[in-house]
Amino acid sequence: MKKIIFPALLTVAAFVGACSNEAEKQNKDAIGDLRNYVDSVSKIDSYDNERWTSIESGYQEKSTTVDAKQAELNESMKKDYEKIKADYEELKAKAQAQVVQNQNAYKVVLRNALFGEGVIGDDMGFGFMTAANAAATYDRFVNTVDANKDNYSREDWDEIKVLYEAMDTRKNEIEKELPKGDNGKIAGLKIKFAAIKATNRPGAKIDENSAAKENR
Repeated sequence: MKKIIFPALLTVAAFVGACSNEAEKQNKDAIGDLRNYVDSVSKIDSYDNERWTSIESGYQEKSTTVDAKQAELNESMKKDYEKIKADYEELKAKAQAQVVQNQNAYKVVLRNALFGEGVIGDDMGFGFMTAANAAATYDRFVNTVDANKDNYSREDWDEIKVLYEAMDTRKNEIEKELPKGDNGKIAGLKIKFAAIKATNRPGAKIDENSAAKENR
């Protein structure tokens, strides 16, 4: 007996096959996109906090796309995905260690510029500031910030804010000992600093994230 093949069944089979091939291609493309992203960001020479935040955001976006397709992945694709995740975790550990190292190194540079070489340590102690040098300390701090205000990042401003508050706390402790007229000088410098911060901190430059953003 001859087999009768209905055109409708052939059409359905062809449609199902095409859909399957298209789904497989999309899955492969999603994994390939994630692999290219991880490979690209792993070539960045230096990681700071803002850059890594951008990289993390891009990775989460792309990995979420792959996660949504987990049920459709074949074994080869699943192995590829697991390898990409492992590579990313290795990169993440390296990058985050560098972020901390860079932050600590730059904090030293920033503190030295604002207060003098080695004056402010990790303990953030302001015992060096006395009634005799308080006005000069404020003067150096505020005028250094003024001279570099266009170059500070948001992280720099956050550190400057912490240092300023610590300096203010120390000033309050020794206020009664300040020489005549110094309180007025300090008050003027505080007004100047407030104006500089209000004008420059909101629009502070963001560290370059172009390498990560271009691959998102």
